[in-house]
Amino acid sequence: MTIWFPKLDEAGGPVYRQIAQAIRKAVKDGSLKPGDRLPTHRDLAYQLGVTVGTITRSYREAERLGLVAGEVGRGTYVLDNIQSELDMAATAPIPMAFTNNLTQLARSTGAAPSTNSQSNSTEDTGPINFRMNCPLPPREGRICETLIEVATTMSTDDMVSYKSEYGVAHQREALAFSAGRLGLDDNPERVLPTAGVQHGMTVSLLATVRPGDLVLCEELTYPNLRSLANLLQFRLRGVAMDDDGIMPDALENMCRTQSPRAIYLMPTLHNPLCSTMSQKRRIEIAEILRKYDLTLIEDGIYRFLDPDAPPPLSCFAPERSIYLDGVSKSIGGGLRVGYIHAPGEMIGKLASAIRSTCWMVSTINLELVTRMIMDGSLAQFEAWHREEAAKRLAIVLGTLKGYDIRFHPTNYHIWLELPEHIDTSELVMDAANNGVLLTAAQQFAVGHVPRGLRLCFGAERSPERLRRGVQIVDRLLQSSDFGNSVVM
Repeated sequence: MTIWFPKLDEAGGPVYRQIAQAIRKAVKDGSLKPGDRLPTHRDLAYQLGVTVGTITRSYREAERLGLVAGEVGRGTYVLDNIQSELDMAATAPIPMAFTNNLTQLARSTGAAPSTNSQSNSTEDTGPINFRMNCPLPPREGRICETLIEVATTMSTDDMVSYKSEYGVAHQREALAFSAGRLGLDDNPERVLPTAGVQHGMTVSLLATVRPGDLVLCEELTYPNLRSLANLLQFRLRGVAMDDDGIMPDALENMCRTQSPRAIYLMPTLHNPLCSTMSQKRRIEIAEILRKYDLTLIEDGIYRFLDPDAPPPLSCFAPERSIYLDGVSKSIGGGLRVGYIHAPGEMIGKLASAIRSTCWMVSTINLELVTRMIMDGSLAQFEAWHREEAAKRLAIVLGTLKGYDIRFHPTNYHIWLELPEHIDTSELVMDAANNGVLLTAAQQFAVGHVPRGLRLCFGAERSPERLRRGVQIVDRLLQSSDFGNSVVM
């Protein structure tokens, strides 16, 4: 057993949290190393003059933060590969009550009511979810109707047999039609179906990047890119941003001095900052991409929420751009359908990566999306989401007044800049303890971590729960406890 005991400060807030923070500090400074065994509950309670229950709660908090793990009969041990508490607070497992709600939702033939509809109390239990950026599907029977059409008009063999990784011709044509609506080339030969945008990211990186290569991104970026960097063993570096996206001078300097292979960007409705890059800035960035032979991977998953945005950045450098889109936010994430739009000479490598990762996209799912594209249902869903997001945003902004908030009028999340006296990790943990799940800046940061958090408001079915959750966040922001908290 490691001989380690924390020192407590009388002004430091709840004792259990002081102990958990002391464990965190000891792990960071090396006083506690991976594999070290912590004092038993009884020994530490005796040393600190507190109850065994307090120690149990503190160890449970440290375990929730990913610092330690308890083994029955053996004790509590420090974990390897420790994440920061901001990261863990943003990615902690969702309580079973909430996952049950998602299961009920998935099995329901109905879908999300609008903000003036009555909520279903059996599905409105568990934590209020402001963490997941997963808008609920519209309340619309068209999905079920289309599934019935697919089942009655496609042969069983067509639905369940193996197909080419390139997809079926008429399905590629529908995906190309979607790309054409955005201003991209609508040639089906430049389009490949994927199992969602995340799969498209993986495929694009497999086809363009090798271990050790440098990939650039915005200094705040989609967290899955960091996971892919670890998995595929490429280096990841963030490019400095202003209100218009990545800064051309910063990008050119990194291209000139560090020879990156590719860059991943979300120019329209950036996640998490909500910003949309101007057309002038897109043209400037495209010129730098050409100058330094840099491959662009552009994520357009939120593009449908900002129909007035400039054309995709890929339109200004089409010979070196891979554009990713899908229906996870507009129809439903469970479909796992998206597409890649890329130059013709890249299609072969991208198709090979699709074959290597999933062989092919589900024909049934892809056929469902194909028909909803061509009959106009998808466009109707997109319009519905913009209206719904605006209604929900009004609830959020009507409660969170006087704060520095970045938002878009028809987007499903906001970015909240935090005042200096508020500790981000404390806020995220306190919100979780009060039944509200938030995502802190650490989850998105590649390099410098700003003071802020993302609040998503598309996943909650009930406007009452949405309003209650925002009120809890507002109360915590106004609490003077944050100004007096001490992290040991």
